[in-house]
Amino acid sequence: MPLKIVTYNIQAAIGTRAYRQYITRINRQIFNTKAKLKTLQAIAEFASDYDVAALQEVDLGGRRSGFKCQVDHLLSMSNFEYMSMQENRVVGNISRHGNAILSKYPQSDVTDLKLPGKHTGRGAVMARMEAPNPFYVINVHLSLGEADQRMQVDYLIKQAPENVPLIILGDFNCASASIPLQALSDGLNMTLLTTPMDKTYPSWKPRKGFDHILISEQFSLVEKTVNSAIHSDHRPVSAELRL
Repeated sequence: MPLKIVTYNIQAAIGTRAYRQYITRINRQIFNTKAKLKTLQAIAEFASDYDVAALQEVDLGGRRSGFKCQVDHLLSMSNFEYMSMQENRVVGNISRHGNAILSKYPQSDVTDLKLPGKHTGRGAVMARMEAPNPFYVINVHLSLGEADQRMQVDYLIKQAPENVPLIILGDFNCASASIPLQALSDGLNMTLLTTPMDKTYPSWKPRKGFDHILISEQFSLVEKTVNSAIHSDHRPVSAELRL
């Protein structure tokens, strides 16, 4: 049976769809709005088609999400049953930045990975999916600078479980041909599914490929897609795999 996975930077449901909206919708960076709930509903409906969804830039209960965890909203709106999450950065009472893994499989061995770097506030969450054939997922959100990214990749290589089926996916803030991504692929003997043709940012006119999926040798690829969904300033990337 194929395994369907997706990675999506949901931008805390702010829903930026044009450069000018970084300014015109700046209030959504600080306050909750009814539009955000509609955006979360759209994200939940989209993600429900998958067995595992790795989400970045989820607000875990700041003022900009109405002091309610967006993961709870997404679970209630989707057909996922299980979740894990980790918090990276808190900005006063305005926002609580984090990553989450939603799944249709029970999760165990959940680990909050605080990524190193000159600029703190980045992280990853790792969990074992208790599927008929279990596998591990690491959902990551790397820093912007290459120096930090290389430190973070080195850390992930050391933290990743050995000799198990493994998927690493997320917002890497770097291109598929970049040194950090190549180092991660080589260091763990994983296949990078995304190519320089897979552009994900900005979602309304993608020019850069920041969002990626890597798989261990136990998996084979059936299909990989940069999805056309525009509910964030990133486009999601999905894959259908066989284990």
